[in-house]
Amino acid sequence: MNIYYIYHSGFAVETENVKLIFDYYKTTGYNIGDFDLEKFIADKSKKIYVFSSHNHGDHFNPDILKWKEINPNIEYILSDDIKITKDTFGINFVKEGDTIKLAGINIKVFGSTDQGVSFYVECEGEKIFHSGDLNWWYWSDDTPEEEKYMKDLYMGIMKKIVKEKLEIDYLFYPVDPRLENFSFLGVKYFIENIKVKNIIPMHFWNDFTIIEKLKKELEGREERVIVFDKNLVNIV
Repeated sequence: MNIYYIYHSGFAVETENVKLIFDYYKTTGYNIGDFDLEKFIADKSKKIYVFSSHNHGDHFNPDILKWKEINPNIEYILSDDIKITKDTFGINFVKEGDTIKLAGINIKVFGSTDQGVSFYVECEGEKIFHSGDLNWWYWSDDTPEEEKYMKDLYMGIMKKIVKEKLEIDYLFYPVDPRLENFSFLGVKYFIENIKVKNIIPMHFWNDFTIIEKLKKELEGREERVIVFDKNLVNIV
């Protein structure tokens, strides 16, 4: 399996028979390596599923709908807070609690502590969790009321996920440097309660240094933090 970092929370995943794209909103010229998104999309040999976790501008770009004109073998899985004004064939709108089966993949939809949803995807034996904006967002200037609200919201969603007894091969999870000392609060809680093999940090903009910091923070744990500084994240 190939995993490619696009930007921010955007990733492309390629298995033997299927391609997945999560939370694309733009590409950049920043150390992107050899990955060619246009070529990836144009290849009609594999089914392509495009996911968007919510309608925020750093997770959803309506340009993804134009990809269908390039490759009719594309299908979309979009959070239902994303509003599409033009009828487009092949869109599945989802909300928390949904379970859907499509050719080659099974999807369970969980909640988020921001807009939209998070995705658990089983694809050809691989188990992937893309968190979207699901995180324990703890800001240094939060009021006690804001702290309690976020903690309660996060714990409520996590309780539902834990209940499913998931085992995750690849966890895509926010480690936003703007949270400062609390950047790893959410991911640490997640892996302490759910079995995860590999952690792929995201939502860090261009601050790749946060990845090494997370690896150091989790030193001694069995989960592997996948370190990358360009678009090729991992090959299995």
